[in-house]
This record gives sequence, structure tokens and C-alpha cells, in this order.
Amino acid sequence: MATTTTDDASPTAVGPRWASLASTDPHAVASFYRAVLGWAITETSGRLIASAAGKPVADITDITTADGFPGWLIHFDVDDLDTALTAVSEAAGAVLPSADGGSVETAVVTDPNGTRFALRAPATRHRERPAHGTLAWGELITDDVDTSAAFYRDAFGWGLTGPSGSLGRHEWQTHGRSFSGLLPRPPGMPAETPAYWDVYFAVDDIEAAATAATEHGGTRLMPPMPIEIGTITVFLDPAGAVFTLVQLTTEEAAA
Repeated sequence: MATTTTDDASPTAVGPRWASLASTDPHAVASFYRAVLGWAITETSGRLIASAAGKPVADITDITTADGFPGWLIHFDVDDLDTALTAVSEAAGAVLPSADGGSVETAVVTDPNGTRFALRAPATRHRERPAHGTLAWGELITDDVDTSAAFYRDAFGWGLTGPSGSLGRHEWQTHGRSFSGLLPRPPGMPAETPAYWDVYFAVDDIEAAATAATEHGGTRLMPPMPIEIGTITVFLDPAGAVFTLVQLTTEEAAA
């Protein structure tokens, strides 16, 4: 796939490495994701921590303690949070009140289109190929590809490949390796749904995971569909949060 927008500068954000869910019913949705993704759930100070393959991968909190924004919030790792936040501001993004993401230094930000995501500065980083239940990929669904491309390039040094497939999907890259995607708003997405960063969780068997999601109260929004990195299917969890399951077929998501 040809890259049409690149920047050779060292990136100040990599990942995604963590995801936070604000839900109206944290314990119920934790049980749902345990059934679908095999998560081990522990509770610390009223916050549920999900682990997969022996490592913490996500947290779940009550929506009343998460600034009132429902759904998943994707996190990207940075070497230095202050430097990254300065880069966000200089690229016309905005820094929002801080949030906690896995007992590390974290901040919630928006790109110029108002799409929320988070940056965090963990003590260690893991770059293994995503295992079952881990966060494997992120995808920005946006109405403004050009503004998005410019912001993430200027703030973090990300490159963006040219469009591919019938939906015109792009891939974010650092040093020639893809780690997340960008999708122009698809025709079937309601106009009232704001642009957002989708979270992709890896599964070993997408049909089995999709069946488990349906049996435990999930609502399928999109049946299994092949894309460049594997096969995906999109669901709402029982509390209404959107997420994607992906069965990987390449090494692309191991960046």
C-alpha cells in the first residue's frame, strides 16, 4: 500500500496500548467482556482492571466518574507526556482534564475535529503481537481526512497511507509500519454519530467471539468483514458502547 502522507520525525505517540470504558453498568459489561475476550477482572478503588495474556489491558469505570462521556477511550503511549501535550496544542488540538489510565500519567485530548483520545506515559512498553483479548488496533472514523492527517502528522510524526478498498480506509504508520487505521465516515454510519476512535480487540476465532458476544447481550452492527489486517466485526456491548473484534492475519498490528 502506497504511503501518500509521511513524516520521518520520531513519533511522540505509539500504540494503542490501553483503553478505558465509561459505562452505566461497569460490573455487567465486565462480565460481558470476560465472556467474549476471556478477561480476568480485578477491582481497585472502585475501578475494574481487565487483564489478558497476563497483562492489564483496559479499565472500566462508572460513567458518573468519567466526565459523562460514554463508551471506549483509546490511549496511545508517549515518552514524555508534557512534550506530547505541547505538541497537541501546537497542532491545534486541545488538552482536557486528566484521567487515570492504568496507574500511569495520563491526559485526555482532542484533535481539531473534537475527537477524544488519551495519551499516557507508562513505565514500560510492550510491543508483542497482540494476543487474544488484548488491544490490537485503533481506527479513527472521521469526516475530515485532510485535517486529521495534518494534525496527527504534526503532533506525533505519523504517516498516513493512501486510501484502500471500497470504503477508502487508510493506515497510520510510524517508520513504515502500520499500527492503526483511519476510515472516512461510512455511508451506513448515522449522521448524528460523532467522529470517534474505535477500539479493536484481538481474538483467536472471530466466529466464536461473535457468537459469545451475541449470546451475552451484545448487538452486532457489522458482520465479519475482511480488511487489510484481518477479519473484523463490530458490536455494541450491553450498555451501548461500540467496539470491534479482529482476527489478525498479518503482523501489521504488532507495531
